[in-house]
Amino acid sequence: MGLTSAAERLYRAILADPLTDVTGSAAHLDELVAHGLLARRDGGGYLPADPRIALAALIRERQSGLDRATHAIGALVDAFTEGQLRADPARLAEVVDGPERVAAAMAGMVAEATEEVAVFDAPPYVDKDVSAAAESSLLSRGVHTRAIYAVAALEVPGYYDTVRAMIAAGEQARVVPTVPLKLVVVDGRRALLPLAVHDGVVRSAILVHPSALAEALAALFESVWATGLPIPGEPIEDDDPLDAEERELLDLLNAGVKDEAIARRLGVSPRTLSRRVTRLLERLGAATRFQAGLQASRRGWL
Repeated sequence: MGLTSAAERLYRAILADPLTDVTGSAAHLDELVAHGLLARRDGGGYLPADPRIALAALIRERQSGLDRATHAIGALVDAFTEGQLRADPARLAEVVDGPERVAAAMAGMVAEATEEVAVFDAPPYVDKDVSAAAESSLLSRGVHTRAIYAVAALEVPGYYDTVRAMIAAGEQARVVPTVPLKLVVVDGRRALLPLAVHDGVVRSAILVHPSALAEALAALFESVWATGLPIPGEPIEDDDPLDAEERELLDLLNAGVKDEAIARRLGVSPRTLSRRVTRLLERLGAATRFQAGLQASRRGWL
């Protein structure tokens, strides 16, 4: 609590017996008064404070200081990294070799996120469930998440359900035909991108420390985000005439998913899918899928 051992012994003695002789303990008495553990009597002497109140106040004060120190770590690390980069520009980024070390670097970087984690998402995947669990942890502690999915990601069997679940949990998501690279950006200051991928396993990656390079990667994410199409989460409950299957078909078409993957997702044959798409276009008065997306957007169905 910040007390010297001598002041603590004196405080314990006064608690046990308020009439304890405190002659010669002026410095320790002043220390206890400064900490709010003793109060001076108007007629002289000292009155011990109720430890349930006084010590609780000291604990809150100490915890507040620790919280401020913890919050300052990020700024101190950035200052340290900047200084190291000035002294040795080779520290701008580091190559992380080995799947285990890459996973550890990723976990450590994401665990330090305080504001946002932004991701370019594309196959191949090692373990989609692990990624989903990590994102759920971020969302639960208030860290904002945004993901840009390549169309190929939504064609991976079962992954579309995972994406929809993440959106329902709070993720913002958009889809583009392809992403420039797989990438994770944390708080706009740090980044991790795969360097070598074999059989879906990231064998090595580049960890980019706070720098102009990390800011450029964050800017790349923003530029691609601006071109992406939103991926809806749960179906919108409104007065549109679409049933659940038609809405899901419209969502998948709008995301640019290939017919083969859509048919597999819906559990229908390619011929049946073709008939459903034709019927949907007719209902929207559209000649092409692109026009169907525009019409649906104008009607508030997307």
